[in-house]
Amino acid sequence: MSEQVVIGIDGGGTRLRAAIVSCAGELLGLGEGGSGNYHDVGANQVRTNISEAVSQAWAAFDNTPREVAAIFLGLGSIVTREDQEAIREIVTELALVPADSIGVDHDLRVALMGGLAGETGIVLIAGTGSSCYGRDKHGNSWQSGGWGPSLDDPGSSFWLGRMAMIAAIRDYDGRGEATRLRDGVVDALELSDIRHILRRVELQGMTRSEVAALGRLVTESAAIGDSVACQIIQEGSEELAKMVAAVAGNLASNNESTLPIPVVVTGGLTAARQVFMNPLTQSLRRIAPTTILKETFLPPVLGAALLAMELAGERLSPSVVNKLEAEYSAIKHVCSVR
Repeated sequence: MSEQVVIGIDGGGTRLRAAIVSCAGELLGLGEGGSGNYHDVGANQVRTNISEAVSQAWAAFDNTPREVAAIFLGLGSIVTREDQEAIREIVTELALVPADSIGVDHDLRVALMGGLAGETGIVLIAGTGSSCYGRDKHGNSWQSGGWGPSLDDPGSSFWLGRMAMIAAIRDYDGRGEATRLRDGVVDALELSDIRHILRRVELQGMTRSEVAALGRLVTESAAIGDSVACQIIQEGSEELAKMVAAVAGNLASNNESTLPIPVVVTGGLTAARQVFMNPLTQSLRRIAPTTILKETFLPPVLGAALLAMELAGERLSPSVVNKLEAEYSAIKHVCSVR
């Protein structure tokens, strides 16, 4: 009898990733689609994106689709039980797995599972949005952040993009410090003049992803010493550290241990290691001193695959987790999945 196969899905505001894995730890395929946030793009588009990512994963290594034991989806749009049921309905319609083998939760859970390879601790997501989640050995959990761009998301790419536009108009007005973000925003939005930004934002409208794409202007400007960009990143890093401190404080109140709580950070902004991760590391040391930053072991999509294995009745062993990490490491330089 062949080894059971499972599917892990990780979906954020910008893109969705799929991994097909055997329960022996073989990485059979990786795929990618558009946004995994159905609050942003709607159920029909998320259905298309899931299907595309899974199809890519099967095709990536010339694997022929076969029976799948379970699937686990960690998506940025999952907040309520109603959200979970909406995604279960989508996956049921796609007929990827039996209806009773579908697991759904927020993207934080799969990020924590992958980042610490099943161990307890805290995960901080700094991508299109921002949020933090922790879990202890007793099953207690807490979340901070993740309230969306209208109310929250500090330190995220969306927040950075919004702050870039604010810095640009304040520079133009003379209310703020001169910054290269002003010209950067004009060029990125293809404006003939900064005065046209209001029309672009309010009349034509900007999607969450379009605003988040401006976040790179902040990291690029900070990398060459723009003081306004550096100040924005510093403020964002402090807000992210406050999320971690809130989660750590809640977990500590349920535990007698005083050992440092491990923290992993994931999301697109982690690629900007010097200008983003260094300030964040310093902020964590000052604001959340009971935590210790760890390197991410597996990406969130493979954390989803591990949860799918558990859903299929498999007991996770260090050998399976280590094999999966080795296989991912061997191909991650040629795949865009993080």
